[in-house]
Amino acid sequence: MQYLVFDSNVSQRWKRVKDFVENCTDANFWVDIKKHTRSLLKDTMEISMDWEMIQHIGNESYKRTNPRTDSRNGYYYRNLDTEFGPIDELTVPRSRLGLFKTKVFQRYQRRQSAVNEAICNVFLAGVSTRDVSSAIKPLLETSFSASCVSRITKSLDVKVKEFHKRDILDEYQFLFLDGITLSVKGSLGAVKKLVLAAYGITVFGKKELISFRIASSESEASWEAFLNDLQKRGLKGENLKLIITDGCKGLHAALDTVYAYTKRQHCWVHKLRNVAKYLKKSDEKEVLAEAKKIYKADTKREAVNLFRLWKKHWYKKYPKAVKCIERDLDQLLAFLEIPLPEEYKSLIRKRIRTTNVIERAFREVRRRTRPMSCFTNQDSVNRIIYAIFNRLNNKWKVKLLREFTQFN
Repeated sequence: MQYLVFDSNVSQRWKRVKDFVENCTDANFWVDIKKHTRSLLKDTMEISMDWEMIQHIGNESYKRTNPRTDSRNGYYYRNLDTEFGPIDELTVPRSRLGLFKTKVFQRYQRRQSAVNEAICNVFLAGVSTRDVSSAIKPLLETSFSASCVSRITKSLDVKVKEFHKRDILDEYQFLFLDGITLSVKGSLGAVKKLVLAAYGITVFGKKELISFRIASSESEASWEAFLNDLQKRGLKGENLKLIITDGCKGLHAALDTVYAYTKRQHCWVHKLRNVAKYLKKSDEKEVLAEAKKIYKADTKREAVNLFRLWKKHWYKKYPKAVKCIERDLDQLLAFLEIPLPEEYKSLIRKRIRTTNVIERAFREVRRRTRPMSCFTNQDSVNRIIYAIFNRLNNKWKVKLLREFTQFN
C-alpha cells in the first residue's frame, strides 16, 4: 500500500493525487477504493434514512413529544445491488404503524437503476440473456439469472410505447423509407416479419431515425398504415423536398395516397443490385461501372444522355438489365432536380440518392441479433430496435449535417 503525504499547496497536492491515480498499477488499490466507496455509500444511505424517520415522527430516537402520529419500531435489513457492488444488510428503519416510506430507494427495490441500465446495455450490445450474468459479474460482483435479466430488459417496453406515441415535428426535408426482414418465433416455429422504418433529415441538419413498426409484409396496406401514423403524429410533409425509397411497389402505392405530391427518389443501390441479377459475372463489373456514371452526372439532361449511351452499349446483350433501369429512370434521377448550393451539391446528392443511412442502422440490428437464431417474440424485436435507434439518435444529436442548412 502506498501513502500520499501532502506538505505543499493545494494545487500541488491535487497534482500528486492525479499522478498517483493515473500511474497506479496495483490492482488491490482499486479493489480497496471500490470497497471503501461501497461502505461509505451504505453509511450515507443509513444516515439519510434515519433522518427521514426523524422527520416522519417529528422527534429523535427515545425522545417523547406530543402529539405524535407514529413511532419507531426497530429496523429491518435489505440487500441492494449498486454500481459499486452489492451492499449487504442495509439497515432500514421501520415505523410501528407502517406509514414510513424512505425515498432512498423504492419499495421492494433490490437494484439501483444504474445496475438495471448496465444490464440492459450489456444485453443490447449483443450478449444473450443467459450470458449477461457472467459478463457483468466482474464489474458488479454479483450474478443475475436469465429470468432476472429478461424482467429487467422488459422495462424498455414503456419507452417503446412512448417512442411510438410521441409527437413528430414537421421539420423534415428528406424522408428515407425502407424495411428489414427478421425471424420471430411463432406458435408453429419461426416466421418472417418486416420492420418498416423511417429516417429523416431536418431543415436544421439533424438526422434522425423517426419511427419503426413491425408488419407481416411490405404490402400497400402495411406501408399505408405506417405512413398514416407518421402523418397523424405530425409529419404532414410541408417541408419535404424528396422521399427516398427502395422501390417497393407496396410502398409506392401507399405514397400515392399519403404523400402523393412529394417527389420520390428510387435508391440506386437497390436498383443496381437488381440489375446485377441479369448480368454474367464476367461482365458485371464493367456494366455496373458504366451505369454508375449516370447518377454521377451534373444535370438530369446529362444523366439521360449517359443512360442512352449505356443502353446502346448493353441493350443487345442484356435487355432485361437495361429495362430494369429504364422503367424507373425518372425516379432514379429525381435527386438531380433538387436545387442545391454548388458548394455542397456533391455531398448532399451522395446522401439523398440511396437509402444507405437506414441500411447502416439495419446492419447494427443484424449484428445485435446474430447471437440468436430468431427473436422470441415481437416485444423483443421492439425493445432491441428501439434501443438501437435511440442510441443512434442520441449520438447524432450533436452531429448536425451543416450542408443541409444552406439552402432553406
